[in-house]
Amino acid sequence: MAVDTGIIKIYDLLNGGEPLTCHRIDARSFLAHPSGRWSASPKAVEKSVAPSSGAETGEDTGEEMRLKAMHFKTLQAAAKKEGIPGAESMDRAGLVNAMMEKAKV
Repeated sequence: MAVDTGIIKIYDLLNGGEPLTCHRIDARSFLAHPSGRWSASPKAVEKSVAPSSGAETGEDTGEEMRLKAMHFKTLQAAAKKEGIPGAESMDRAGLVNAMMEKAKV
């Protein structure tokens, strides 16, 4: 079991990512400083998002979200009702994928 001591490491971006061990309260004030000198990770974080960072997705009808929100047993029963083979041994992701494939046909 982990013990929360309130001691964390932050990284100085002006000195090549050198770590500084300090208390969480102090770290919050360092990280909130407008200079941007301190970071919670040793690698510098980009300030902007690249325009090509998104990915195209297919049409969303909400059916997949509805299936993912179902309880596992209910989803399993619906898959059996749809006639999906092996529904008893599938995990949640497999059931959702199988139900979506069945809906496309």
